Amino acid sequence: MSRMLNQGLRLLLFFAGIFAAAGGCAGVPTPPSQTATSPPAPGTDSRVVPASATEPIASSPADSTAAGKPAEDDQGDDGFELSDLAPENLWKNAKEAAGLGPNEEAARTSLEEGKALYQEKKYSGAADKFKAAAKRWPESVLEEDAQFLLAESYFFADRYPDAQDGYDNLLTKYDNSRYLDTAVKRLFGIGQYWEKLEQANPHWPVTPNFIDKERPWFDTFGNALKCYETVRLKDPTGPLADDSVMATANAYFRHGRFEDAAFHYDTLRTEYPNSEHQAKAHLLGLQAKLEVYQGASYDRTPLDEADKIAKQALTQFPAELGGDRQRVAETRDKIIEQQAERDWTMAQYYDNKKQFGAARFYYGELIREYPLSQTARKARQRLEAIRDRPDNPPSRVKWLTDLFPEDD
Repeated sequence: MSRMLNQGLRLLLFFAGIFAAAGGCAGVPTPPSQTATSPPAPGTDSRVVPASATEPIASSPADSTAAGKPAEDDQGDDGFELSDLAPENLWKNAKEAAGLGPNEEAARTSLEEGKALYQEKKYSGAADKFKAAAKRWPESVLEEDAQFLLAESYFFADRYPDAQDGYDNLLTKYDNSRYLDTAVKRLFGIGQYWEKLEQANPHWPVTPNFIDKERPWFDTFGNALKCYETVRLKDPTGPLADDSVMATANAYFRHGRFEDAAFHYDTLRTEYPNSEHQAKAHLLGLQAKLEVYQGASYDRTPLDEADKIAKQALTQFPAELGGDRQRVAETRDKIIEQQAERDWTMAQYYDNKKQFGAARFYYGELIREYPLSQTARKARQRLEAIRDRPDNPPSRVKWLTDLFPEDD
């Protein structure tokens, strides 16, 4: 009798949850053994092609054989506790009361149904089955399979925002997922599609999208960058990690965000020394640094870093630079002139104030550091002109200072 009363109390408390509970049977087919063709390297194709243009292999996925069983809580305890009113327990108990709690058999059945729909390319219906299967047998290999196939279904249904969420959820919950390689390829492809879509039809980040299921609700460009970031963070040593960094840098460069672009080119140059993008990262990183530099009156760090990049490019990539080698050499000469101009500006400041000692120091430093520059020639001429001038100008209040003897 007590058991029945407790169950009745729970049903009363969770009545709203019972009617809100949605369910469905689903069973988990193993995902296809092959994936869509890898996305092209950044910058090789400007066409806007759907990320799911390549169809999946229609082979029968293998069944999961290592599905784990979720732990069962409160076995043999029919009493009511305040913890039952916690939001997560409220929903959990509501589903159990409605017969929608963990059930491996129901999950497998649903996934078998989802597999059949998936093979028939009825991706929207398959997604519903996979979603239900993941909920019916959580914390298991079966759930991992279902979550991956859910994302795959969204991907091939061209519902890319849902697919992005699906792959993100999979890689967040299962860091070492068996589907890591495929998931990052999909995310990279989605990122490239969104970036090209935004280039072809740009929108303000806050412009809402209520119609196109291929695009996010807001900020297509920002979500493309998020895809690239996920690829790098979740698979930092994978084959697409350097591609994602380069794609991010190029995207920022095209949008005129040169400081962000320079940062990511630096990341690729330092963290991925064997990347095929090294030569281009040096070239574009050099240009980005020069765009960041604001002139002789501002911080010289970007200019010095640009000089370092130019020197490395000429030393390490003489063949890869090809026709750009001459341009890089000329750019480095201009950088040296700009560096010399900074010292010239400082020397002129003291020269104009007739503080010739300080002026001679900076003219000398300029000549020593940049002896072959055009500015060094001017510095030599000016240094000769002020050679015999006093280090400091005469005091205009000497008559006043003479009234007070110096302290020994």
